Amino acid sequence: MEEELYLVLGCFGRRDDDFISCCGGENRVLKIEESVNFYEDMTSYFEVVRLFDKPMFDINAIRHFVYNMQERYDQKLKRLWSEKYYHLMERFIVSHKSCGLYFKLILVNPEFDEKPEPEPEKVVVKGIPEPIERQPPELRVIRGRR
Repeated sequence: MEEELYLVLGCFGRRDDDFISCCGGENRVLKIEESVNFYEDMTSYFEVVRLFDKPMFDINAIRHFVYNMQERYDQKLKRLWSEKYYHLMERFIVSHKSCGLYFKLILVNPEFDEKPEPEPEKVVVKGIPEPIERQPPELRVIRGRR
């Protein structure tokens, strides 16, 4: 099976004095394939920004790259990314600026990339304890002396 090319936006994570602010994350934001409109132009743009050579680390270059991709490569009737997805990427960039961001291209072999679906978490619901019937303490009758 042929490998697939993905554009990935990620962060390295952040840790300050044993306090983990971010564990790091990667998002595959675009599958680059020949069926994508402007495929040739896109790959030429990746060459210009040297994305085939190395990941992009500069925050300003990353912001500019996302904006350029969205503006240049509309897919006929729709944007490259939906407005919601585009704004999610913008928020990711702003939120993880201090973690250290990167944009890179990765090759994925779909045959080996299948991740097992996580098992749903088992939720244990503790019931409300039934009210304990309180019985009055045993009282003994103490008779006085006669």
